[in-house]
This record gives sequence, C-alpha cells and structure tokens, in this order.
Amino acid sequence: MKSQKILCAFITALLCVTAVSCDDTSEESTENSVSSVSETESETETQTESDTQPEETQPEEESEPDTQADNTGNVSAYGTTADISQYIKTTEIKPPLWKVTDPETQNELYIMGTIHVLPSGFDGLPDYIADIYENSDGVAVEYDVTQLTSDIRALIAYQQMFMYDDGTTIQDHISDETYQKAKEYFESIGAYTPELDQFSAGYWNNQLENLMILRLENLSTDGIDSQAIAMAQKDGKEVVSIETLETQTNALSGMSDELVDYVMNEMLDDMDDIDDYAEELAELYDLWAVGDVDPMLSEELDEIDELPDELKDDYENYMDVMLFNRNQGMAEKASEFLKDGKNYLFMVGSAHYAGDKGVDDILSDMGYTVEKIQ
Repeated sequence: MKSQKILCAFITALLCVTAVSCDDTSEESTENSVSSVSETESETETQTESDTQPEETQPEEESEPDTQADNTGNVSAYGTTADISQYIKTTEIKPPLWKVTDPETQNELYIMGTIHVLPSGFDGLPDYIADIYENSDGVAVEYDVTQLTSDIRALIAYQQMFMYDDGTTIQDHISDETYQKAKEYFESIGAYTPELDQFSAGYWNNQLENLMILRLENLSTDGIDSQAIAMAQKDGKEVVSIETLETQTNALSGMSDELVDYVMNEMLDDMDDIDDYAEELAELYDLWAVGDVDPMLSEELDEIDELPDELKDDYENYMDVMLFNRNQGMAEKASEFLKDGKNYLFMVGSAHYAGDKGVDDILSDMGYTVEKIQ
C-alpha cells in the first residue's frame, strides 16, 4: 500500500530515535536482531557493550544472511533489499535553511532542516553551512542520541517507555490477525521472544519500520544531525537537545490502537514491496537536498483519503502528536535561544518546516524576522 510506505518514510524523516535504532546496511548491521529486547539490566549492559543499538540485541549464533550475487534484489536476513542510490536524483546539496532575527535584540539564530538518513558516500554540507557551524557555539538537535549509547540508565528508561505498565500485553491492543502476522515475521528472522509481548504496539510498528530501513542498500542512518553531534563533540562545542527523549518516544507511540493495528497489518501484507519504499524515501531525500520542504507534508496529508473513514480522526490526532505539537515546542525552544543570545546551529527534521504550521511559520507569528537562505 503506497500510503503506508509514505507514512513509514515520513516517520523516518521526522524522528532521530527512529533512525538511530537502525544500523547502516552493512554486513555488521545484518548481524543485529531488530526486535528481541532483553528486559534485564544485565542483558541490556551486554547489549551496550557489544555496540548494539538501543532497540536491538544480537540473536545467539546468528549466521550471515544469504545474498545473491547481483546488486539489486539481494536477500538479507530480513527479506529482499533495494538499492536507494538507484532512486536518488539530486547531486548538488542545498538543504533548507533560515535566518531568524529578534527585532528587539538583533540576536540571530540559523535554523536548518535535516534528514536523519543519508545515502552512503554523502559528501557533506555546503561551505556556507559549514561556515555557520564554525561561527556557532554549538548545535541544537532534536535529541542527542549519544546519551542512549553512553548512559545505561537512559537506555533502560528508553526501553521502559515502550512497555505496558497496566498489566496488558500487545495482544490486548491489536487484533489477533495482526499480532500473529507480526509474530510470525519476527520469528522468521529470529527476532521474537515472549518478552516482546510486553512492548507496545507502537514499538512493534517501529520495529517493522526499522526493518524496512535495514533492507535498503547504500543507506546510512548516520544522518546530518548525528554527523553534527560528532563534529561538535570533536570540536569541543556544545550539543543541546531541543526535545526530551519522552517527547520522541511519545511520538512513536502516538497512534491509537486501531490506527496502529491497521498500519501494521497493511505493512506486513506489503513487506515485499521494498522498491516502492526505497523510492519514497529517495523522494524525501531529493526534496531535502533542494530545500523544498512543503511537498513532504502535502503528499503525506493527501494519503489520508486512503484511510477508512473511522480512522481519519485518529490519523489527524496522530499528526498533532507526531508533528504539529512538536513544531510548537521546537519554535518555543528556538525563541528561548534567541532571547538568551545562544548562538547555536538549530537542526531539526525538514518536515518540521513544511506547511503553514512549520517551525519557521510559528517563529514568524511570534514576531521574529524569518528569512529563508536561498
């Protein structure tokens, strides 16, 4: 279903914790199991020590996945793959960038749209953005994901945010049909354990989305924000989180049970159409690369017509949680930086600037002067 692939790609473009939960599509990444998350602290420590990503743990004695000799239609541990480089059209990078000025203090803040996944071999940002970074005191990103891999308490807290605390399991929240489909798929790749049932439907859905990412060749989840964090840490600059981890995880769990059941069921029926997903994600990358953010949202919202009528309100509520409410919080944080004279390079996912409720529009409504850098 095309709408599911757009939604899946859209979420990847919006949330840094979604992207970081996947590894690069390399031989090393295919050794990681996506969904088997250990519940004990000792198992989690083992997970961290083995350089496993927050939502992943390594299955015992997993063998290397079988692959075919050609570069397209390869077979990974998670299914057939697609080469995203075949769909990317843009070579010259001009990402979305605005200068925001406080008319009272003349304090300035550069706000940039990022993308959380990149094609392998990405050559870096243009010199004019590098200059802005060099003249900054640091970077402000959605969330500093290095906190998850460096702090065991943060990692445990992150996992617990996705667990039901009312005595229910995922089977109480989605249909038996969808549960069985998802369980069978996870079992087929060696990623299911009974403990997984304690995790939320939003978490299961996120894992399926992660699997789509892992099946894309020539794609790295070392996105613009991740690269900026690494650079700032190396240069001794500040790294500031704009959002809390709870805000990001709430967005991942923002679908109603009925909506997530529908989305998961459609995705599981359509898992083999990885080429369509690669094409959708490549289109988002191309839009980012030319600085054209509005189509990111307009195409996503157009897909609401494909939903059953009884789920349309649920989807609109989900967009508030996933996007519009977060836009308001991001704009308020940018305003705080401007008032305090903080000279950060402000970096959030490009879709947060799309439409007339974007971060740039909210800042303009607050009275700031917002100029898009062409």
